[in-house]
Amino acid sequence: MKNAKLLISGLSLALTLAAAAPVAAATTDWSGWMENYYLNPEADKVVPAVYALSRSGHFEQEGQTAAAIGFLGAVFAQNPDRAADWMYQFRQLPAAHQRLVAAALWYSGLPEGVEVVRQAAQGTSADIRTDVENLMAWQQPVLSETPVQSVSSLNLQWGAFLASGNPQHIVKVLAALGSDQPVLGTQVRMALAEKALAHPRVYEICQSEIARQPEGVREQLRTALGTR
Repeated sequence: MKNAKLLISGLSLALTLAAAAPVAAATTDWSGWMENYYLNPEADKVVPAVYALSRSGHFEQEGQTAAAIGFLGAVFAQNPDRAADWMYQFRQLPAAHQRLVAAALWYSGLPEGVEVVRQAAQGTSADIRTDVENLMAWQQPVLSETPVQSVSSLNLQWGAFLASGNPQHIVKVLAALGSDQPVLGTQVRMALAEKALAHPRVYEICQSEIARQPEGVREQLRTALGTR
């Protein structure tokens, strides 16, 4: 429980650090690229995608900051040998988005991620360096172990799934259906219904998990999937 609270507190800090960049042009088709990345991973396009999404204002849309941290965190984890180079290339991003990619690398769970973030921060403003050091003071989290206890952590897990297609991120979301927070449970159920409709992979994972869930969660999951 203590570790769970630390992970959630760290996520709150990461989101705070990544917030409040000016909104730019409308979202481009890079958002669709991100939405389907797990079906066709294209690591070579990560840098131009992040810059395009940054310019379009995508990261300022509701829920997208946490989703982007989860997405990029998983992409960093898949490409540890590219982390340092990517962070160097991201140095021209707006300050808020430099914080976002730093938070994503921190969330990747890569042992070398903390040092890479610190090194990348050396070429930034004093404010960003201070914010990064404050973030690094927290215990480094692992995406797949971060519980869904808020809409932000729900979006974090969703972003990680989009990057990896790994069922563990959906399973983490399913656990929140049994939350003692009724509002969160409703939000999770609605999100699962939406994502399962848009992504056959999510529907398949949810179907395969029904029998493993407690009865209360099973009923909510069946409702979300429109099955009985």
